[in-house]
Amino acid sequence: MLFRIACHISPQKSRLKRLFACLMLLLVAFAPPLLAQNEKDIAIFLKTVGQVQLNRNGNGQWYLAKRGSRLHSGNIVQTGDKSLASIVFTDDKSLLKVRSKSRITINGRREDEQIKKTILMRLGELWAKVTKGSFYRVETPNGVAAVKGTQFYAFSGDTMRIFCTDGLIEGETNRGKLLLYPGEVAEMRRDAPPTKRPFTADELPNWAADETEETLEVEF
Repeated sequence: MLFRIACHISPQKSRLKRLFACLMLLLVAFAPPLLAQNEKDIAIFLKTVGQVQLNRNGNGQWYLAKRGSRLHSGNIVQTGDKSLASIVFTDDKSLLKVRSKSRITINGRREDEQIKKTILMRLGELWAKVTKGSFYRVETPNGVAAVKGTQFYAFSGDTMRIFCTDGLIEGETNRGKLLLYPGEVAEMRRDAPPTKRPFTADELPNWAADETEETLEVEF
């Protein structure tokens, strides 16, 4: 789009004032689209159950999240007792569900049409269904899970546990790495090598599957 801006300045005004006026007009013309691009959301709440709170600036001010609320990079999501948040990312429709008594920070960096996603979880439980080819990481104090197109449950507490139900996950601590395949659970502590083993049907969580998937009419 071509902007033509004419500056009509009286002869009495100085050259500096004329330059300043033209610059201000240029800022008005070009600032809105630039701001809109930088502040574009990265995810949207599909569903909330119970008390789901959202902190946008890390300043201690919390808002009640609801269906359709939009998330930006750096936003914090906190769920209360008997609560759940269901979130979809706007680039590839990867799904994220956060169980009760959890606190996560959602970070995303746009590169072309893709959002590189990093979920910081100090305490709590989540489930994710990641679109194949996406950059997706879950980081906790005890370990990191790098995911490429999969479904899994992640727990963060005294240890980090990852249940892989589909795809492939790389688990990493300060003392080593491992590859996690479907049907395996990994346990990770920050200063110990990660370990894995097959999990039984009784061990596998099912709280995310109990929730009916919903759709939301949004502009991605």
